[in-house]
Amino acid sequence: MAPGPLHSLILTTALRRGARPGVRLAFAPLISDAVPVFVSIVLARAMPEGFARGLAIVGGVVVFGLGVRSARLREEDEFEEVAISPARDYLRGAFVNILNPHPWIFWLGAGAPLLKVAFDRSLGNGLAWLGVFYLGLIGAKVGFAVVIGRGRNVLRGPWLHRTVVASAILMMGVGVWLVWSGITGFA
Repeated sequence: MAPGPLHSLILTTALRRGARPGVRLAFAPLISDAVPVFVSIVLARAMPEGFARGLAIVGGVVVFGLGVRSARLREEDEFEEVAISPARDYLRGAFVNILNPHPWIFWLGAGAPLLKVAFDRSLGNGLAWLGVFYLGLIGAKVGFAVVIGRGRNVLRGPWLHRTVVASAILMMGVGVWLVWSGITGFA
């Protein structure tokens, strides 16, 4: 549950567009985690050493760009209804999440071995483990999106705009941190 690119995207989206689009983004791991789970279980030993580092750099650039885009919005755009389809929200969240090194590190380091043990015990155990894991992961993100999205109604005019810009700056900071992590090998 460490804050990262997806949390930043949920924060900015929920502030700008409300709880519902933020909640859609919270479901991104259901789409994007399939790749790191599969790779972790099947190909973990064959992955190049610099894979997570490269992923951190690319993901950092994407997250930084999303932050810049959010920061450029004008104050009058904040409550304007943005015509973005739900499918685009899901895909945008999945794209940011798949470029985030945290799911890869989790699934390679702990998730895949724990999942294997659960499935070795029984199919029901494995499915229950996945269900509880994603219920907690997505449930926390949904709660975050709802609180932020509903809280935006308290803010009006310049204060909402300032909050969105602050969250955009936070997103740019996360992007810089991801790039730095990839370069230094900290990812």
